[in-house]
Amino acid sequence: MGMGAEEFWLMPIGLFLDLWACHKQFLGMEKPKQTFSIDDIIPPGI
Repeated sequence: MGMGAEEFWLMPIGLFLDLWACHKQFLGMEKPKQTFSIDDIIPPGI
């Protein structure tokens, strides 16, 4: 994933798992669990 061994071992495990999930989605190996558009986040009329 483009990082050195020292950087990998000093990283918290939760951050690594998040980066791994993003990496798999980027490569198309996995689909996101939820997809949102900007219309889902910001209600109309604002």
